[in-house]
Amino acid sequence: MVKKMMGSKRPMSPRQIKQMKGKMKTFELEGVEEVIIRFADKEISIPSPEVSKIVMAGNEVYQVMGSGMERPRGSDESATSLGVAYTDTDVQLVMSQTGASEEVVRKALEDENGDLAGAIVRLKTRK
Repeated sequence: MVKKMMGSKRPMSPRQIKQMKGKMKTFELEGVEEVIIRFADKEISIPSPEVSKIVMAGNEVYQVMGSGMERPRGSDESATSLGVAYTDTDVQLVMSQTGASEEVVRKALEDENGDLAGAIVRLKTRK
């Protein structure tokens, strides 16, 4: 009697796992300020994420860790204060990440030339 194995695979042996790990290369990407995942009607913004790049058999996989905030895509106008461009959504994002007031967040964004990650770090380290 012949059994068909449909969709089931044998578990990998420890030796096979070790060989596969040897072929896998992982890199930490330094200096990433923000990751944005765009959909047709919305986007997810992840400020100050930890990003790793994994390369195996010619394929690249990116692993992103951090707190994301969903926002409508292309719905807000850019606000400019003292020549620094940022959006109301940017202000809301920094407020949600730091718990700071709108006034304090706008000042931090201006001091950081509109850099969300810089503003978040500035506000989190001042506490």
